[in-house]
Amino acid sequence: MGVAAAARGVGRLQYRLARVPFDLFNDAIMPVLFDNGAAARLAYDWVLIECDKTAAILFDDDSAAAHAQLLRQRSAATRYAIARRQRQILRETEIVALDRHRARFRERRRKHARNTD
Repeated sequence: MGVAAAARGVGRLQYRLARVPFDLFNDAIMPVLFDNGAAARLAYDWVLIECDKTAAILFDDDSAAAHAQLLRQRSAATRYAIARRQRQILRETEIVALDRHRARFRERRRKHARNTD
């Protein structure tokens, strides 16, 4: 085992030990404080994903890479549901605005028809 491999091994061990409190916080505290769609929870998940991806690259850690992928998949469903809901709200807003424009157009057309008679 070379010096670089030993350093990566020590770094992996230290990262895994440092990661324990963050995992406990994510698994025990975050669900109590926030629902799955809360912005704070999604941001915290994003930070953990980025840390795991970085550790996977720096320390050649397959466990960190797998954990990042697991977190990404878990939060993907939530992010997708939020995006769908936002799109639905936008669509409903557009429908209301379109109905308002149609009503104004019809009213102007009626006034114009009365004035030309």
